[in-house]
Parts: sequence; C-alpha cells; structure tokens
Amino acid sequence: MLILAVLKLYYKSIVFMNKSICICIFSLFAISGTKAQDRTANPLLLQTWNLNKMDTYIYTYEKQDGFEARREGIRFQKNGKITGNLIKSTLRYDTLEEPVTKKNEKPDRYIGSWKKASDSTVTLIFPSNTNMTGTFVISKLTENQLKLKKVFSADIEKKLDSIRKTKNITE
Repeated sequence: MLILAVLKLYYKSIVFMNKSICICIFSLFAISGTKAQDRTANPLLLQTWNLNKMDTYIYTYEKQDGFEARREGIRFQKNGKITGNLIKSTLRYDTLEEPVTKKNEKPDRYIGSWKKASDSTVTLIFPSNTNMTGTFVISKLTENQLKLKKVFSADIEKKLDSIRKTKNITE
C-alpha cells in the first residue's frame, strides 16, 4: 500500500514537472518571437540608404550600395556608428524649419552614433550636424525602403500634424 502511494506521488510529480517544462519552453519561444519584431535590431537597417524624398520631417530612403555624390544619405553600422552624407546644418534640433538646400550644394560626410531607443525608434547623434540629430520612428523598413519620422516635443508635433494634414501626406 505504501509503495502504491509513493508511486502515485512520483507519477504526479513527473506530470507536474513535464507541465512546468512545457510552460517554460513555450514562454521562451514567445519571448524570442517578440524580439524578432524589433525593427532596430533588424539586419535590414544596417545598410546604406540614400534619401529619396522628404515631406515635413518624414524621410524616405532607398537602399543603395554606396552614397551618391549629390544625394543625402545615411549608413547604419552594427557597432553603433553611423555615417551621414548630409547637407551642412545651421538649425537647432527642435525647430520647425526644414533644412533648405541650395540647388548645387553638395553633401559632406559626417560621422555620428546611433542607438536603439525602443523596438521601432532610433536616436541619431551627429555632433557637428544637427540635420539628422534626434529621435526617429522607423515607420517602414523593407529590403529596399526605409522611412523615418522625426520625433519632436509634444507642442511641435501638434503643429507638424496640422501641417501634414494640409499637405495631405500619405504614408
């Protein structure tokens, strides 16, 4: 009788352990699946992107093998470094004025850094050029296209939203 009770207890503990192991394995897969949705860790980001168009601080880039001499662009690197082919900046970071480019102005190379701010947001820092310094939401990232939206303070975002509505910008 005692042996039978011990065997029942042993069997219940094995079933409980199997359930615990299954729950742990399922949780591990769920966590790793969530991490796969992280756009900032996506290897597609780590390329050279040339600016295709800009609409009220929404930058649309296309993938290129290298920078084009007369186009602005950025290159994300795995080590947190970023290279920018940018027009010289005279603006502050949190301003509503868009950079005005002269017709024959040629971009220069700037070295900066980037870091992940959240799963879909990156912070870019170019110490000697504020055109692309700030926080950006990655609104689209495909094999051939990157779309960044610059993030501003709440009052400036409100003004930009009203400008975007009047321009009828579609993403």
